[in-house]
Amino acid sequence: MIDSHCHLNFKNIKEDIQNIIFKAKNNNVTSILSINTNPIEFDEHIKIINQYKNIYISYGLHPQEIESNSKFSLNDILLNINHPKVIGLGETGLDFYHSTEFKKKQYEIFEIHIEGSIESALPLIIHQRNSEKEIIEVIKYYQKNHNLSIVFHCFSGSKNLLNFCLENNYYISLSGIVTFKNANELRKIIKYASLDHLLIETDSPFLAPIPMRGKQNEPSFIKYIAEYLANFYSISLNDFIEITDNNFYKLFSKAKRYNHFE
Repeated sequence: MIDSHCHLNFKNIKEDIQNIIFKAKNNNVTSILSINTNPIEFDEHIKIINQYKNIYISYGLHPQEIESNSKFSLNDILLNINHPKVIGLGETGLDFYHSTEFKKKQYEIFEIHIEGSIESALPLIIHQRNSEKEIIEVIKYYQKNHNLSIVFHCFSGSKNLLNFCLENNYYISLSGIVTFKNANELRKIIKYASLDHLLIETDSPFLAPIPMRGKQNEPSFIKYIAEYLANFYSISLNDFIEITDNNFYKLFSKAKRYNHFE
């Protein structure tokens, strides 16, 4: 199993990293993608994951980290993506849930990530919250002239967003949210998802799945999401894991495949 999106540099996780990776290994996790949310944390983040061959990282600036004076450029991306562990860009996107104060700046930095993806051929990891329509508009503008490689992380969007992903062969990633009792609407939507364009993630340390709800999330809990979704899609767990693992390596083609943790 692969946890395609978590945050290993967040305080409580990085302080217990060896134990957390040990538990992930025991639950048959074979690879992890740890998401960077601010370039100023990137060097420290690399140091945390460097001791493990199977852990990769993204490079990006999260929309919630953006302020009026935030600096992020295409050159920043191109200077940092040559590291062998960098396999994706983001997470990026638009987040108008908490505030629209820096809306213009969010658009600007989102578009820089897209340009970086086009230039580097690394896939985009997209975060959307209260911004579905706006994100679709931005992507449509760029996809007129470029083939974009995209995953909508922690998918909780509408049927319209799912259809947009299906029409353009974009990936969606499902998190522990899908196991929540109040997620009936999401379950109605994702039953139409393409298994060939599906990833799974924990988004650790957030959104621990049932039966671990209320605990700090961690990559080992990806097991519960995989088990839930295999049952949801009426396929064997082994088949579901094989499909989602293969999807990960199709999307993040820079990543080397491992069959066990090293």
